[in-house]
Amino acid sequence: MGLFSRPATGVDMRDRDYVLTGCPVVARDDMLVLVDLTVRLAVRPPRDDEADALGYDPGDERSVHAVCVLVLRQLGADMPSDELLVGRARIVEAVEQGLAFAPVGAGVAGRVLSAEVRPYDSAGAVLDHEYRLVAGS
Repeated sequence: MGLFSRPATGVDMRDRDYVLTGCPVVARDDMLVLVDLTVRLAVRPPRDDEADALGYDPGDERSVHAVCVLVLRQLGADMPSDELLVGRARIVEAVEQGLAFAPVGAGVAGRVLSAEVRPYDSAGAVLDHEYRLVAGS
C-alpha cells in the first residue's frame, strides 16, 4: 500500500454536490454581484494500473469552498459587473481550473453544473454553502 492509499473497504465513492449560494463578488467597476454555484465532486474509480481510489474525504470540503470563493473573487477583480452578469462560461472555466489545483484527494474531480450571477440584493447576500450527496451515482 502506498503512502496516500487507503484500504478498499470503507472508501466513500459517492458523488457530492457543493452548492454555494449568494456569494458576493466585487467587480472591477466596484459593483457587487451575487454568484450561485453548483459543483459536482465525483470520485472516479481507479484504473487497472492504479492503486485503490482514495475516495472522498469530508476534510477536503473547506479547501473546495476556499478555492471556489477565491476564484470567484479574483475573477471579479478582473471583470466589470456587466461582463460577470453574462460571462457564465468564463466563471465555469475559471472555477474548474481552480479546482484542478485544489488540495483534494486523488481521483476526486470537480465539474461545475451551474453558475448563476445576479445583481446585488442585500437580502440575497448570505454566503451560504452546503454539500449534498448525489443519489444514484
